[in-house]
Amino acid sequence: MSSTLHPPQQPLSDSSDYDSDTTAASSAHRRHHVDLSNSIFKAYLESNGQDSSSGLQSVDLTKIQSFLNSSSSGALSCLICLERIRPTDPAWSCTGFCFAVFHLLCIQNWAQQSSAHALSRTLTRLPISADKAAEVSVWNCPKCRFEYPKSLIPKIYYCFCGKLENPPYDPWVLPHSCGEICGRPLQNNCGHNCLLLCHPGPCPSCPKLVKSRCFCGGIQDVRRCGFKEFSCNKQCNKVLDCGIHRCGEICHDGECPPCRKKCVYRCQCGKEEEERDCCERDFRCENACNRGLSCGKHVCERGCHGGECGPCPLQGKRTCPCGKRVYEGMSCDVEAPLCGSTCDKKLPCGRHRCPERCHRGPCVETCRIVVTKSCRCGGLKKQIPCYQDLVCERKCLRERDCGRHACRRRCCDGDCPSCTEVCGRKLRCRNHKCPSPCHRGPCAPCPLMVTISCACGATRFEGCSSVQDRTGPDRPGPKTELGQNCGPRTGPVQIRSRPDRTGLRTEFGPVQFAPCNLHVIKHT
Repeated sequence: MSSTLHPPQQPLSDSSDYDSDTTAASSAHRRHHVDLSNSIFKAYLESNGQDSSSGLQSVDLTKIQSFLNSSSSGALSCLICLERIRPTDPAWSCTGFCFAVFHLLCIQNWAQQSSAHALSRTLTRLPISADKAAEVSVWNCPKCRFEYPKSLIPKIYYCFCGKLENPPYDPWVLPHSCGEICGRPLQNNCGHNCLLLCHPGPCPSCPKLVKSRCFCGGIQDVRRCGFKEFSCNKQCNKVLDCGIHRCGEICHDGECPPCRKKCVYRCQCGKEEEERDCCERDFRCENACNRGLSCGKHVCERGCHGGECGPCPLQGKRTCPCGKRVYEGMSCDVEAPLCGSTCDKKLPCGRHRCPERCHRGPCVETCRIVVTKSCRCGGLKKQIPCYQDLVCERKCLRERDCGRHACRRRCCDGDCPSCTEVCGRKLRCRNHKCPSPCHRGPCAPCPLMVTISCACGATRFEGCSSVQDRTGPDRPGPKTELGQNCGPRTGPVQIRSRPDRTGLRTEFGPVQFAPCNLHVIKHT
């Protein structure tokens, strides 16, 4: 009699208890996350006249909600070390564009290295001191590349809103948060502060209700402070800069466009008329004014202008041409007499003054005052007139850029010109010389390349022209693919049979191969 032993069955209550515990823990985590979200958004939604159960409709709130999901679920990771940011890890959040969260130690190392690299790059590119370079060196957010000065390298762990230093971990408060109202000023400087609890990401738009006018000012309405700027979709009708016409655009933000009303306008002096846009109605023609001045003896020599021409420039106080003597009460049509003193005006050289007596017209352009000058190479000093250039006879012995020839230029200032000699070195073909200007390094390939072919044209190749000269009618040509010299021959011709190819037929035998210039070959 045999009996079969069965292993004792494990009760199913253990696994079901484990599953129920896991389900309960996950549901409790979800409830805890929902409670955190509701508490963070509660004040904002109440101010906005919404219920937390109605959902987050704003784009700003949806973005903040995604940050909250990552923070509370433990899925938040540092983009520098790619490790998970635990709730107890000191962290830093970008305040530029991305609001990404990083480990505090990671962002400190990143900022220090970026600032040092920017400092060294600035010192090599700009002629400034190290202290000044340290002031202008910046570091960037690893994600959005927002620029921060070196003074804003984070040193202390703060909560998201920046009020609490080293925020303690609390399971009932969002990680890295102080749990208090954010209170940061909202965007657009509306004067209100953020109503959310301390949170990651950007603050939402202001939910306050305010009275606001449209862009053109025609309609007033009660709107949310964050969206108080709006268009009424009617014609703007503001007076344009011309002060005559009105804007025909739909109610818009910013300045009205220039007036493009076409009309015929006169120039400032009134001599010419043109059809122009209203915004360009004030223009000048290319003619001289030529209106009579108040003296009745002269005309205005200014270009086209508006308004009065002004008094005659030759009235009132008058001076001699050099300006040393003043004459009063002279008529504008009488030339002021010369004073007889030295002119003393600056000459075109910019260093000396005119030694002539007071004279009318420009001073002489050639300064003949004797000065001591140095030549261009600095090897000679001599006293010569100011207008002359001193050049010595010494020849420059510096090497030119080719490295083979000396400069040999007379009185060279050190900036030696390029070598003008012909290179003349033998090329790789060994038949011609390099025709290029003298240069460093290897020469270019022979420029005298031609296409060389056998007499039948079956074989072609590129070669130096000297090869063609060596393969004339009296010389063997290049070899064909059959290994034979193509071209006229004298003397007996050796014929080889090639059973695998088709050749020329002789008068006495089978197909055989011969030079391509032979058409009929007799057996001997």
